Amino acid sequence: AVLFAGSFVPAIVLQEARQVRIPLLVLLQWDDEGNDRQASLDLFDAFGSTEKTLHANLGGHTGVPQFEADEGGRFFARHLK
Repeated sequence: AVLFAGSFVPAIVLQEARQVRIPLLVLLQWDDEGNDRQASLDLFDAFGSTEKTLHANLGGHTGVPQFEADEGGRFFARHLK
């Protein structure tokens, strides 16, 4: 799965994240004015996946670099063979 980290993360989501075991690519905008960085990092840490990658980029909520879309495509190509 590829997901964008952020937003409010209730405690139950952190508990349920431990059950997620699929490969993950998580994108985080470091300066996202609408999402708490630490909550995003806590969620990433909570995932039970043994293969998980976090890409953090400078910039606000809508500043996800184009190369991350390309990286998401490569991620899916590796895991959906």
